[in-house]
Amino acid sequence: MRILFVNPRPYLPQLFGGVHQTTFELERELARMGHETAVMCGIVSYDAVWLRSRIVGHLRGRAFPAQRYRKSRVYRGYEPLRGFEEVVSDFHPDVVVTAGGTMESFELAALAARSGVPGAFYFHEISTLRALKTPELLEGLALVANSTYTAGIVAELLGRPSTVIPPLISRAAYQTVSSRRFVTMVNPRRVKGGQTAYELARACPDIPFVFVEAWTRDDPFVAELRGAAQQLPNVKWLRPTPRMRKLYGATRILLAPSECEESWGRVASEAHLSGIPVLASSIAALPESVGPGGILVDPGAPLARWVEGLRSMWDDATLYTQLSAQALEFSARPQLQPLRQAERFLAVLREQ
Repeated sequence: MRILFVNPRPYLPQLFGGVHQTTFELERELARMGHETAVMCGIVSYDAVWLRSRIVGHLRGRAFPAQRYRKSRVYRGYEPLRGFEEVVSDFHPDVVVTAGGTMESFELAALAARSGVPGAFYFHEISTLRALKTPELLEGLALVANSTYTAGIVAELLGRPSTVIPPLISRAAYQTVSSRRFVTMVNPRRVKGGQTAYELARACPDIPFVFVEAWTRDDPFVAELRGAAQQLPNVKWLRPTPRMRKLYGATRILLAPSECEESWGRVASEAHLSGIPVLASSIAALPESVGPGGILVDPGAPLARWVEGLRSMWDDATLYTQLSAQALEFSARPQLQPLRQAERFLAVLREQ
C-alpha cells in the first residue's frame, strides 16, 4: 500500500513536535511491513532544508520537490492546497492520511476526499477541532484518534466514532538506562506549564532540573523564562534536541504540568519506556497517558501541591521504586506496541 501523510505544518527536522515524530515512527514501522510512505508538509524559510528544497524545486520545476529525510520521502513547499495535486500525481498514493492543528488541515482532507483517493483524518490535536464550523469537510473520511479522550471529543463534536490508536513510539529510539539525576521539563511554554515548572525549581533548590526547549518559533514567554531560569543554580537550560534518548538517560522524573487540553502526553510515554515516572497535571488525556506510572496534580492546584508531589517522588525511595516499576509495566501494554498499532492503522485504511 502507498500511503501519503499530509500536514500543512513543517515536518522534521524543521519542526520537531509530537505529531511529526509520531508520523515518522509510524512511517518507519509501515516501511518495515513492506508499505511505501511519503509525507507532504509545509516549509520554514531560510535554513539548510529550505535551501536544498528551493534548489531541487527549481531544477525540477516543482513547487513540492521530493527529498529524503532519514530514508523517508518528504515533499516540502508553500501552500499545500495548491501543491496537493502535484504531489498526488508524483507519488500515486492508495490512501491519504491528513493530520495537523490548523484549519488548512481540514481543507486538505476535503481536497483529498474530492480527489477520489481514499482518506483518513488522524486527530492529534483538539483546539482546532473545537473551532471547526464545517464538519462536512471530513465527510467520507475514516477517523482516527490518538486517545480515548480525543475520540470522545470527536464523537461529541462530529457525531461519529473514531478508531483509537495512541502515538506510535519506537522502544529502541527512547529506552535507556537512566542515571536518574534530573527532573526534566520538555517544552516549557506557558500553555505547557512552563511557569509552574520554574516556580517548582525555585521552591526546591536542592533538586537539579533540566528545561528543554521544543522545536517551535520564537516565543516571548520562553525567552523571558529562559532568562529567569538561568539565574537559578539548580536549573540547566537546553536548546531543542532530537536526542531524546540521551535526555532520558539523565532523567529521574519527567515533569508535565500542562495547562492546555492535551490530546495525549507523548513525552510521558517516552519516559515510561525507561521506567521514568511522571509528575503531571490531571488535564484532558494526560491521566490516560500517565496511568499508574506517576503522580497527577489537579489543574489550578497551588504550588504547594506540586512541591508535595515532587518531594514525595524525589525523597521517598520506596515510592519512587514503585512508580518506576509501574511506569515500565504500563509502557508494555498492548495498545502501545508498534506492530499492533501499525496493523490496527492499516486495518482502518483498508476499510476505506
